[in-house]
This record gives sequence, C-alpha cells and structure tokens, in this order.
Amino acid sequence: MSPLYPHAHSDNRRISRIGRLPRWQRITTHAIFVFCALSGLLFFMAHDVQLHLAGLSSHSLLEAHGVSAALSLMAFGAVIPSHIRTAWNARRNRTTGIILSTLLSALVLSGLLLYYGREDVRQAVVWSHWVMGALGLLLFPFHFVWGQRSRPPPPQRSPGAQSA
Repeated sequence: MSPLYPHAHSDNRRISRIGRLPRWQRITTHAIFVFCALSGLLFFMAHDVQLHLAGLSSHSLLEAHGVSAALSLMAFGAVIPSHIRTAWNARRNRTTGIILSTLLSALVLSGLLLYYGREDVRQAVVWSHWVMGALGLLLFPFHFVWGQRSRPPPPQRSPGAQSA
C-alpha cells in the first residue's frame, strides 16, 4: 500500500472510491451491524436453543438487540444518500446491494411484526426473522468483499450512440 495512494493494492490496482463511505462512518456502520447481528444470534442461542450464556440473560440480550436494531436503522438511513445512491448511479454492486437492502427492510418489517403482529402468525414471523438474520450475517461480508473489487463499472453509452 502506497502512502500516496492509500487505497491502492500492492499490485498497483486502484480500488474505486465510488460510493465508499468515510472511514469513521464505515467503521461505525459495520460495528453497529455486527453488534446487532451478534446480539440477535446470542438471543437466539439463549432463548430458543436454551444455551446458558454466563452472565447474559435472554432479556438483556433482547434489549441489546432492540437498541442495536434501532441504531442499525439509523445507520442504514445514513448510508442511503452517500453510499447506496452513489453506487446505484455508478452501476456498482447492485445485485448484492438490492438483496441486502431488501433483506434489511424485511428484517425491520418482521421485527415490527414480532411486537405488533397477530399472535397466530408469530411463530412463522420468529422463524423468518431468524432465517433472514442468518442470511444477512452471510450476505453482508459478501457485499463488502464484492464491492472491494477493482473492476471499473461498464462504460456508459452516449444518448446518440447507435447499437450494432
């Protein structure tokens, strides 16, 4: 890594900065998402798997998950104009971005249904929330790594260009 090009790879390929968040925002957002995922996973382990975690009650884990979910919503909203819109317009990482945004939206909806939904659908909502959370835990790192690729976006066609 060169001091002149802090985002250059060792083989002199440059990572595109399109849609890249400032370091403080990237670290904060990732930390919030990781804390939310881990608190949800630990709650699942303590509550549904009946795993006894030293010093952590399922209630305290649920509280931590609720607070981190609210912070995750704020972080998601904060990255929409600076990351999502910019990367969308540049046609970068769209597939995993759409899947991840849809998954996060579905997690928010299922989380609301857990508190305010009908009791007869609660068990289905619980399991769908667990499955979507696990998918998000797997997809987020993939989205991050996929976005680090150095391949430039496809060239834009000019409005007056004829197709062959």
